[in-house]
Amino acid sequence: MLFVFRSTLLLFCLAFLSCSSDEKVVEVNPNNDIAGGDDKNPIPEVTVFKKVLIEDYVATWCGNCILAIEKSDNADPKVFVPVAIHFLGSSLENSKAIQVAQINSVSSQTTVIVDKHTTHNFRNGFDAGNYSSKSLLAIAMDSEINGDNLSFDLKFKFYKDFSDLRYSVYLTENNIIASQRNYQFTGSAYKNSPSTITNFNHNHVLKDVILNQSIDNSQASNKNVLTKSHSFSLQGLNSKNAELIVFVESSSEVLNTQNVKAGENIDFHAENK
Repeated sequence: MLFVFRSTLLLFCLAFLSCSSDEKVVEVNPNNDIAGGDDKNPIPEVTVFKKVLIEDYVATWCGNCILAIEKSDNADPKVFVPVAIHFLGSSLENSKAIQVAQINSVSSQTTVIVDKHTTHNFRNGFDAGNYSSKSLLAIAMDSEINGDNLSFDLKFKFYKDFSDLRYSVYLTENNIIASQRNYQFTGSAYKNSPSTITNFNHNHVLKDVILNQSIDNSQASNKNVLTKSHSFSLQGLNSKNAELIVFVESSSEVLNTQNVKAGENIDFHAENK
């Protein structure tokens, strides 16, 4: 009788342990460093990995900008998501980049903004240790290319009740060959390159935007998954080099950022260990 009881208990434990989710966010890590909690918003059971948005305002004629471009390109891609916003007469300028610069009140091509609130000098690099690595909001994306049309679904998963959130989407293009002015700074990888590099490889160049889309408070609730569908035209772009970037922000901070190559999918952020 005792043997049967132990066997039954063992089978029950194995069955319990075998249960798992296909979702990449593993909900087992207590979020001990986020204070607060009440009946409506208990202390969250998980946190997810956060990516940090870099908005790099540059121009092809700007010799200083090559340092900012270099710092953004060399930033850890597991942590940082850079966007090169060409304006003020850059040969890669477009109306969407001008719009983003105006919304963010940027008037200098040597401005670098991290997560919408920290401004860096173009000579500064990005230390991941200076930014939060945790979030209570996860982002996934599914995208598909049909001809010149890029359609995509954004999925937001919330780990507490939020209010007054909005999201934006950037369409960028990599591997654009164009000239770039170079002041040949000491310490730069381009120190010994010509003062004008005619075949410079520009990455993360902003091409199109969907800005400041509101998320209804009733949908930004704990454990809810919200899906939003959008599309971009890829006309004039190399679809193989196109990338989607989405970020969600409150009135005071960017909560999380996610990026994926056009036509590909990415699941929710992995749990932060």
